This record gives sequence, structure tokens and C-alpha cells, in this order.
Amino acid sequence: MRLRKQSFLIVLLILATITFSGWLVNSFSTANPDLYLSLKKNITLFKRIYEEITIRYVDEINPDEFIKAGIEGMTNKLDPYTTYVEKEENESLQMLTQGKYGGVGLTISKRGDFPTVEEPPFEGTPAAKAGVREGDEIIAVDKAATEKLSLSVVAERLRGKPGTPVVVQIRRPGENKTLEFRLIRDVIVIHDITYADIIQDGVGYIRLIRFSKYAADQMREAVVDLKNKGIKSLILDLRSNPGGLLEAAVEVANNFVPRDDLIVYTEGRTEQSNRKYYATEEPLVPDLPLVVLVNGSSASASEIVAGAIQDLDRGLIIGSRTYGKGLVQTLVPFSENSGLRLTTAKYYIPSGRLIQNLSHLNRDNQVFRQEDQELSADTSRKVEPKEYHTKGGRIVYGGGGIKPDIEIEMPKLSNFEIALLRQSMFFNFAVSASVKWQKPAGEVVISDDKIAEFRHYLQDKNFTFQLEGEEELQQLEKIAQTNQYGPAFTLDLEKMDQTLNQLKEKQFDHHLDFIKNSLQQEVAAKLLGTRGQVEASFDDDPVLKTAVSVLANPTEYAMKLGK
Repeated sequence: MRLRKQSFLIVLLILATITFSGWLVNSFSTANPDLYLSLKKNITLFKRIYEEITIRYVDEINPDEFIKAGIEGMTNKLDPYTTYVEKEENESLQMLTQGKYGGVGLTISKRGDFPTVEEPPFEGTPAAKAGVREGDEIIAVDKAATEKLSLSVVAERLRGKPGTPVVVQIRRPGENKTLEFRLIRDVIVIHDITYADIIQDGVGYIRLIRFSKYAADQMREAVVDLKNKGIKSLILDLRSNPGGLLEAAVEVANNFVPRDDLIVYTEGRTEQSNRKYYATEEPLVPDLPLVVLVNGSSASASEIVAGAIQDLDRGLIIGSRTYGKGLVQTLVPFSENSGLRLTTAKYYIPSGRLIQNLSHLNRDNQVFRQEDQELSADTSRKVEPKEYHTKGGRIVYGGGGIKPDIEIEMPKLSNFEIALLRQSMFFNFAVSASVKWQKPAGEVVISDDKIAEFRHYLQDKNFTFQLEGEEELQQLEKIAQTNQYGPAFTLDLEKMDQTLNQLKEKQFDHHLDFIKNSLQQEVAAKLLGTRGQVEASFDDDPVLKTAVSVLANPTEYAMKLGK
């Protein structure tokens, strides 16, 4: 029976591979005539190796996991984006392409052993109506414990067909008893814009966090609303936006760039992969001074928008160089629950620049018939970035990502700051403290009493961290002990250890501004929601302050654009 099941799996594998091979050969009008023969030969070889190992290996093999390992081995030779996707990841892709899903309206993250509600539930959703709060720990879904389950599994259990019930058990700080909510799933529309308003002196500000199906519609609504409020300039914040749909990026850019202007184009091996995307409608704000904010986590669709606006001299880019993802993926479905996410093209912005950062590829050029110089894995060769020109003649450079017109280097976090964030100290403190804090009439103010309360909270939670150099000193102490360097050397090490401990005790006071700003944002999120959290970040945002300053100076703005 076991052998019969394995043979059946092999037959399915061969049929699927032959079907895919047929699709591949039919897709390439310029394919090598011998390609199909090579495919047949190698499929036979792959089938023989898979069959022999699965049936005859000394230890019993799980055929399902073994074939996945083989697929992973193949795709890893190509690039980080080509991958086999199954039900959970496929559902995430569908959520992006549909812009909505059946669920309860929660965003969750892993904090400790349990999934935790990361943000206030979306307004009007089942979770919001029932009173689920940010910081609630989800300990069970439909009576099944969630402890140590992956986030994707918990998210899948919360999602489902609209109209169906799901029972969620929650542990809430400050409550002695476990809370139970019976939620009826509904259609949840994804909100890509988390903030849109005037922030000061007629400057409009829009924060876009992803590019799903409805991103362009939401952007148009936000721009029209801000126009009606009389904005004089606009800031589009794409920082930490990982991207999304290519079509959504084109439509978002169309709000700002002239009709019929090229926004992005793709090039691949097949005729279907070679496409040009133009602005098809008149822009809502053709002349309004515009600044786009980016950082190292702005990727893909974010880079299309930022790159097009820069290349067309439509606005200024401010921040730090973007991530550099310039490869297009196509989902090739194999079944309802699985498929291949395959890199089929590269995308280029109007100046001709390829956005892809070579250092992120990790590809094995030995598997390619001809080395692609543009996507070469050999990053040891120092090559000067190629010059390109914007629509107005400004010089811009290739080499990966979008280099801002005004670069702002953000300060590097210390070990102390990183430890506070990684151990969720600000988040957890805000969850517990906000229960007894009153909702403020205006902005959240972190008083000295609140700072003292947070200091005691860290002590109660036994917060620990390693100071820079502490790990190296511990290694040196082990070496000294092993090699018997003697008491004088040991005494010197003890003095250094004492000095480090004294420095550690001063870290809280040394990073007081960082602590206040972080607490202000987290507490604002708990008491005032996402909008309050965004507004609380304004005062400690050098990139945003630079953008406001540039927009307040029309001469500087025009000079930066080469006008």
C-alpha cells in the first residue's frame, strides 16, 4: 500500500512536470529546438533518482517532504523570489490581488509563545464590534490552543467564509479571567492607506503601506479629499512599504504624472513578459509640489512609484536608498492550493534603470546557458554605477534601488535600543499601562512619572541586554582562562568588566529621548489608534521634517528638480 502511494505520487509529479514543461516550451517562441528533448531526458533522470531514493534509501523517506526539498533545491539556484507556494502563502497572494478576504479584521504578530493582536482591529469589523483590543493574546481558536503555532496557521484559522462563526479565546492584561468572543466572519477590505490629512501649513501627508487591488482607489479618494481641504503640497510616505501589485503601482503613480507618460516597462524571455505601462488618465494633481519618502524597506511597487516620479522629474525623493527588487513574478497555478511563483521578467523605470540590487539575488550563474551581466552574481567586480538621465536631463544612477535626491542617514540603533524593541518592552508596557491611563484630549505626553514607571517595569520583567563589546570581553575571558594568561591579565579583564557594568547602568538615562519617543508612539497607538500612533511619530522624524522644510522653500524645491 505504501509503495502504491509512492508510485502514485511519482506519477502525479511526472504529469505535473510534463504539463509545466509543455507550457514552458509553448511559451517560448525563440526556444532552442533541443530544449524539449533536454527536458524529457532530465525529467526521466529526476524521476529515477526520486523513485530510487524514496523506495530504497536505508531510512524511510517522507515522499511529500522529499519532493519539496527537491523543488526548493532547484528554485534556490535561480533567485530569492522564485518559489513553490502552497495554501497558506497562496491565500496571502489572493488577499493581495482581491483586496479583501473573509475574516474578523485582526492584524497579529508573535510576541512570546502566543499570537498577539498587533494593531487596533479595523473599524467596523467583527473583532472591533466585539471589543477585541490591541495587545490581546489569542490563546485558542475554536478551542484549539495557539501556543507555539506559526502566525500563518493562526491567521488561516481566523480567516474563512463570510457568515461563518469562529470562537476566539483571549488573555488580556489586567483581566483575571480568560475572555471568549464568538465572532461571525465578514468581508474585510484591506486598508492600504493608514493616514491621510494636512499636517501643517497646507502640507498634505499620505502614508501608503502596501499595494493591493484597491490601493489606487484609496489613493484617489485621499488625494481628492486633501485637494478639497486646500493643500498646497503633498508628501507621499512609502517607507517600509514592501510593494504589491504592479498594476496598483502604475495606477497610484497615474495620480501624479502626465497622461501618456511611461511609468514602467518589463522585459523577459517571452513576448507576454515584454510590456510597457503608461499613465492612461489625467493626473489629479499634475503640478502640486510633491515629495516621496522612502527607506531601505521600500521595495518593488514602491520603487516603481518612486522611480517613475524621480525619472519624470515630477517630485523629489527623500530618505535612504530603497531595497532594490526589480524582478517580476508570475503565479503559475498547479492546483487550487498550490503553484509556482516564477520570476518571468525584469522591470525598468522610464530612464532605463533596472531597480534590482545585485547583492540580493544569490543566484547560481552555472545553471544559466549564458551569464547575464546585468544580474551577475559576481559582486566582487567593482563596477561604477551607470549614468542615466531623467526627463529633464538630471543625472541619476543605476546599480540597485532608488537613490533619493536628498539622502538622510538614520542613526544606527544601539544594542540597548535593539533589545528594548526585540523584547517588545514598549509594546507590552503600553498594553498594561494604558488600561489605567485616561484617553487624552490631545496628544499623548510622556511625563517623568511615566518614565519612572517604565524603568520599574523593566526591572520587574528582568530586562537584560548585552552592551557593545560585552560579548567580545566574555570570549576574551574564556581564552585567558583556557590559556592561563595569569592573575595580572585577569585583573585587567575584571576592571574592564566593571567599567562595562557601570556603562550599562547609564544606558537608560543615555537613551532617554529614544525611550520617550518610543513610549509616546506605543501609548498613542493603544489610546488613540493607528492615527494617533502616526501623529505621535511626527516630532521625532528627521526625514519628514526635511520634506516639510523643502516644500516650504519653493526655490530649493525647484533647484533640486533641476528647474
